[in-house]
Amino acid sequence: MDAPDSSVVTLPTVHARLGRAFTAQSDLVPLFLLRYDRENTRRAYARDIESFFGSATVTLEMAATVTFTDVNEALHALDSQGKSPATQRRFLASLRGFFGWLAALGFIDLNPADRHLVRRIPKSADADRLVTVLTREQASRMMDAIDLSKRSGERDYTLVLTLLHCVLRRSEAAALNVEDLGAMDGHAILTLRRAKGGANQIVKVPRHVATRLNMYIRNNGYISGPVWRSVSNRNRGERLSGSAIYKIVSGLSKAAGIRNKVGAHTLRHTGCTLAIEGGASLQQVQSHARHKNIETTMRYIHQRDKLANSAADFIDL
Repeated sequence: MDAPDSSVVTLPTVHARLGRAFTAQSDLVPLFLLRYDRENTRRAYARDIESFFGSATVTLEMAATVTFTDVNEALHALDSQGKSPATQRRFLASLRGFFGWLAALGFIDLNPADRHLVRRIPKSADADRLVTVLTREQASRMMDAIDLSKRSGERDYTLVLTLLHCVLRRSEAAALNVEDLGAMDGHAILTLRRAKGGANQIVKVPRHVATRLNMYIRNNGYISGPVWRSVSNRNRGERLSGSAIYKIVSGLSKAAGIRNKVGAHTLRHTGCTLAIEGGASLQQVQSHARHKNIETTMRYIHQRDKLANSAADFIDL
C-alpha cells in the first residue's frame, strides 16, 4: 500500500465545506474570500494580503511561518510611509480575518494578528479628519441645479433626495431594487441587502421621499430590478454602478457652483449633520446611518463644535 501524501491536510468537516482537500501548496486566498459577499470587501482583503506576503498566491506553507513580529513590522512600515491610521486598521483587519480563518480551521495554532500581540493603532486621527459636509443652502442649490426637463432629471433628483434623507452609501444605493421599497408599521422603508457588514438592514424613508420614489418608479414603468438605471443610448436600462452614482452627484455639485469635491458619501455626511442640527440625538443618527460605533457618529458633533468654538474667534489684531 502506498504511503499517504503528507502534504495533504485531511479535515473532514473542512473538506465537506470547501469541496476539496488542501495541500501545502494550495492557494488559500480565493477560499478565504468566499466568506465575503461584497466585491469591495474581497478586493480590499486580497490587496492587503498580497501586500503583506508580496504575492497574490498565499500557500499554507507560507502562512504557517508568519509570526506576530512579522505583522508588527508590516504595521511599522505602513506608519513610516505615512499611511493613515484608518489604512493601517483596515490592513490589520484583513490580516486578522485571514489568519483567524486559518486558526478556526485548525491550520495554524495562533493568530499572529491577534489584538493582544500587535501594536495598538491610534484612533485619534479620525476625530480630526475633515468630513466634507454641505450646508443646507448648498444642498438646496444642488437640488435646484437639476434640470427636470432632461431624461435623467427625475432620476437624478430622486437619487439625490434619497441619498440625503436615507444617508445611503453609494454601494447601497447602486444595489437597490424596486422590490426593496416596502412598508413596516405604517412607515416606508428600504431594505438594504447585504449592506456593509454583510447583513440585510432597513432604513426609514421619510414620507415625501417615499412619494417621490414611488412616482419615479411608476413613471418609468419599473416593476422589478434596479431602481437607478442608465438613460444613455449606449447602455439604457442597465443598473447604475457606484462609480456612476458618484459621477452624477459630482457633476450636479459642479453645476451648482460648489467647489468642494462632492460625492455620494458627502450627501451621507450632510444628511447626518443636518439631522443633528435639526435636533436628532446621537443614538438616532447612529441608528439611521447604521454606524457600528457611536464614535463614528460623534465625528459630526466634534467637527461642528470644533469650528463653532474655535480659539480663532478670540484673536483680536
